[in-house]
Amino acid sequence: MTRKEQQAIRDAEIVELIHKNTLRILEEIGIAFLSEHALELLRSKGVRVEGNRAYFTEQQVMDALAVAKKDFVVRARNSKYDVKMNTEDIYMTPGYGSPSVVETDGTVRPATFDDFLKLAVIVQQSEEFAINGGILAQPSDIEAEISAEAMVYATLCRSDKALFSVCGGKVQAENIMKMMRIVFDGDITEIPCTFNLISPLSPLGVTEATIDTIDVCALNGQPLVIAPGNMAGATGPISLAGNVSQANAEFLGINVYAQMVRPGTPVVYGFASTVSDMKNMQASNASPGFVKEAKYGALMAKKYGLACRSGGGMSDASGLTAQAGVESAMSMFESFAEGANLMMHACGSLHSFNTVSFEKFLLDIETFTRMKYYFSDLPCDEDALAFDAIKEAIEDEGGVYITLDHTYERCRIDPWYHQVSIHSNTKGDPNQALYDSIHKRMDALLNSYECPALAPEKRAALDDIMRGLGMKDSDIAKV
Repeated sequence: MTRKEQQAIRDAEIVELIHKNTLRILEEIGIAFLSEHALELLRSKGVRVEGNRAYFTEQQVMDALAVAKKDFVVRARNSKYDVKMNTEDIYMTPGYGSPSVVETDGTVRPATFDDFLKLAVIVQQSEEFAINGGILAQPSDIEAEISAEAMVYATLCRSDKALFSVCGGKVQAENIMKMMRIVFDGDITEIPCTFNLISPLSPLGVTEATIDTIDVCALNGQPLVIAPGNMAGATGPISLAGNVSQANAEFLGINVYAQMVRPGTPVVYGFASTVSDMKNMQASNASPGFVKEAKYGALMAKKYGLACRSGGGMSDASGLTAQAGVESAMSMFESFAEGANLMMHACGSLHSFNTVSFEKFLLDIETFTRMKYYFSDLPCDEDALAFDAIKEAIEDEGGVYITLDHTYERCRIDPWYHQVSIHSNTKGDPNQALYDSIHKRMDALLNSYECPALAPEKRAALDDIMRGLGMKDSDIAKV
């Protein structure tokens, strides 16, 4: 038996141990639902509730998994960007949630609405993405009370790709559903058209705002990316198997509730558990521990037949450094190796989610193309095996291949081509040469942008919603 086969057997054993431990957590420790109406719904459906904690049986957990919609299509404004959520395909999303921007010299500044709009355009112009939106950068110059709606509004207007929404609470969710009904011409309960990130309150809790968001999204038939983010040693046990078990319990318990709100609610196993740096108690989103947890999160999702979020382009580095490259590549490699289907935080993330770098954003897109190339199938048809080309080169061309028709015909097919990295000798500071290459690529993307068509009456209706919420006309004009 090969080492790889032995590891596969061991991984299957670990998955079963974590699954059984999870069921014990749900039955004996339970999950706190910090909402009276949620507790009442759970009671009415036969769930044991004591105080604010709900305790789930194995039957309730497995029944909810059976009824959850696992394979579905998230519609985009442009159907070429429709996203097929399943256990096979892989899609990446940009960085999510950073309140600040880091410059190439390490300077950190608050993110602005202009930064958000610029990132939305880069995503729209980059063919590697089918999904746009989320909190590309938290705009400090937009009122916090309307920032969720403002980011969704801007993404809908600037992009025709599938939408990663922004979750804030009941009011924000209802406003966003109203926008989606405008864009998709009415009732959307049978038209998944948003991804909605649902974050538990680790350890083993769910806030009222999160529950309200689940209610609104589920009742509108919209997919939930249920994403436990417990930190080993801080908001979860320091042992990785224990931390994965707790995260799995949070996912499964919330899924039971979501399926009670609306049976058949689409769900994604949005695993986001990480580890703590025990020297300073900060989240460490790019350590080998995070990557290892991501692996087993993906394996748990596969056990349940669910599409999963896993890995990304994470880095704890303070800037675009060698550390950032190593950490992001390791994280992204795990996403491909374990068959992640939704790769969040794939581009631009630094400082453990706290900053976004435009330069790293472009470099991470290129890293995605590297991974996609490596993990793609190796063509082995007769032309690819190249027996005739080898024979011609040896017998007729003196061992030279560059002059062959075979080379000419395949030179745009077989090699991987870089977008921003430097593959020639440079003079002066090599980092500056890389930055210049990145900025050249960025300028090309931004300058070639044309706003995707949106029916004038739909744009006017979206504008009216934002004006009604108090968004400034000057900000609406930027969009």
